[in-house]
Amino acid sequence: MEPLRVAIAGAGGVGGYFGGLLAAAGHKVAFLSRGEHLRALQERGLQIKSIHGDFVVDGALTTDDPSEIGEVEYVVVSVKHYQLPQMAPRLHSLIGPQTTVVPLLNGIDADGMLSDALGPGSIVGGLCSVISWIESPGVIRQTSQLRQIVVGELNRTKSERVHRIVEAWRELGVQAIESENILSALWTKLAFIAAFGGLTSLTRTNIGEILNSKESRELFVEAMREVEEVATSSGVHLEEDVVRRGISMAENLESTATSSMQRDVAAGKAFELEAFSGTVVRRGRDLSVNTPIHRMIYGLLKPALSKVLQEQT
Repeated sequence: MEPLRVAIAGAGGVGGYFGGLLAAAGHKVAFLSRGEHLRALQERGLQIKSIHGDFVVDGALTTDDPSEIGEVEYVVVSVKHYQLPQMAPRLHSLIGPQTTVVPLLNGIDADGMLSDALGPGSIVGGLCSVISWIESPGVIRQTSQLRQIVVGELNRTKSERVHRIVEAWRELGVQAIESENILSALWTKLAFIAAFGGLTSLTRTNIGEILNSKESRELFVEAMREVEEVATSSGVHLEEDVVRRGISMAENLESTATSSMQRDVAAGKAFELEAFSGTVVRRGRDLSVNTPIHRMIYGLLKPALSKVLQEQT
């Protein structure tokens, strides 16, 4: 495969890891980052500590200014969901007639937000499943056997642009999938991640401890079922075994696995409550679907999020 020209908008746990894989394989990757992490990347390169093998990326362009990168073939957007409204308008200088924007964010509405900011033509749908985070400035820690990316056209057609980026990751050992129903895939992930993120954040426990308790395991199942019902009422058909598959995914994670939202809550950082349970609650209310588990998660975590946001202003 000819090297791809890729900009990674957000070089954290997701963008740093999946972008780092591409860069280490010889693709022309530039990273958008900020703060201490950016300075470490510029001074020492990107260090990946992974269960699949450690490596270092040296020499890649790293900047906080998209205009220094210019037009690319692919823009992989991997910031936190709450950062997207600020990031999306800054990406115009990366976009040319042949550019494809691949969102790897949590939630179900990143493609719509990017389309509003950049125009719909360049946007495809995407998601990923991986446990990784910034361990220290310039260093990404990745701890799960699972490292999956799903990309698909929003109109459910097949395309060469999706195939090329999926194949690039697939060649590097990532479970990369071309989806013919990316909306269903996004809702399926939301069912899992909203339950995982919400319950681990509330209980301050890992996935093994959640599953080993009869009571919390039942809450995990009920939380996924609520998302399934909201999706169905929204006109998005999920596979019949989506809840069983979610439990199987949780059981196949390392028992000590924690969610990124839990780690953010514990660190006193902003976290993706609005993209998870907040979305489920609001969509459920609009569709007259009762979501008691997610209303509980949202109500109990909202004060902590409000406090963090108030301290940041």
